[in-house]
Amino acid sequence: MIEYLILAALGIGLGTFTGLIPGVHVNNIAPLLVGLTAGSTLGPYQAISLIVAMMLTHTFLDFIPSTFLGVPNKDTALSVLPAHKLVLKGEGYEVIKLTALGSLGALIVSVGLAGISTPVMGPMYESINPQMHWLLLGIVVIMLFLEKNWKKSLAAAGVFLLSGILGLLVLNTNLGNGEGALMPLLGGLFGMSVLLVSMNSGNAPPKQKFSENPIEIKSNIKPIFTGASAGFLTGIIPGVGPAQGTVLSQAATDSENTEDFLIGVSGVNTAKALLSFVALYAIGRPRSGAAVAVNDIMNVGINELLFLMGIALFSGGIASILHLEIGKLAAKHIRKFPYKWMCLGVMGSIIAFSVYYAGIWGIPILATATFVGLLPATLKIKRTHCMGVLILPVILYFAGLENLLLGFMGLG
Repeated sequence: MIEYLILAALGIGLGTFTGLIPGVHVNNIAPLLVGLTAGSTLGPYQAISLIVAMMLTHTFLDFIPSTFLGVPNKDTALSVLPAHKLVLKGEGYEVIKLTALGSLGALIVSVGLAGISTPVMGPMYESINPQMHWLLLGIVVIMLFLEKNWKKSLAAAGVFLLSGILGLLVLNTNLGNGEGALMPLLGGLFGMSVLLVSMNSGNAPPKQKFSENPIEIKSNIKPIFTGASAGFLTGIIPGVGPAQGTVLSQAATDSENTEDFLIGVSGVNTAKALLSFVALYAIGRPRSGAAVAVNDIMNVGINELLFLMGIALFSGGIASILHLEIGKLAAKHIRKFPYKWMCLGVMGSIIAFSVYYAGIWGIPILATATFVGLLPATLKIKRTHCMGVLILPVILYFAGLENLLLGFMGLG
């Protein structure tokens, strides 16, 4: 048993690294770990202890750079604006406390949901799979109409289509080394564009205030369950990320409170990570890069699933403490660092990773994605519509129209 905990501790360390360094994601490291496992003496349970702990820890720690630097990935993109509002009020550490509560609370709730839903998840998925494109299209329409007026809805539809066509062209052709192109695509849509706006605004973070008052759990049960429920949705339906799940859940529960929103978006991020492993057992399909890695190492049965959830709970408890402590350090010392130079450094790392993962084509892909990513701020609409980069190709795939459209564009 002790060796599993040691490997989980190593995974927690790796997840801390991937969470804090912009441009580095578990999905990029997990395949390397599978290769290392094949050439080592590690057993399957030891290997998945490492991978699951890394994935769960990442979902906690990645809110720190997105909070203080505005460098999100597709999972934390929606939290940037609400988090920045609090940071600019000197309440950045409150964001850290809220997201720690949301992630840990949703993790615990998700374990319970997994026990209840696992027997019905497989049949439910099989029943909706033939109509998946209609379900995804319905979610997109709801997201568009959640904008404040019809003009913004039309603008949002334009951004969705632009990002979707970009995703279709890049991910379904030989540009950018296949999935390697995700780095410049997401780095431009949700990274470079946010940093450029942040730098030009001239808003360096003010001195942060620290309150030692604990956040009440009882009064935040609703957003915790909202996040866990949205994680269940995004864990089953391909192409729907935490951003979309959170917005839909917030709309369903009629919650516009910033604190509730941050708890919900952090919760859905962690819940989706856990449920991506549950999906291996329930529907036989991985829903994340880390789940693909686990699937390559072993077949997940009920005993393996229980083991995975135990490692997830162990890792989540430690990750929540690390999140609070590292987040406090970041809040205390953020003013000591040159904000613009930090942003430039992060932008440089995004460019470097884009070239590393996608080759020379990573530069034009990143530039195009950045221009598209600047549109939501200009049009004053939600940045989540840029997730069309993944959702539109998935809709076309399930509708059987992907090759037809590529052929029409001369790319078939």
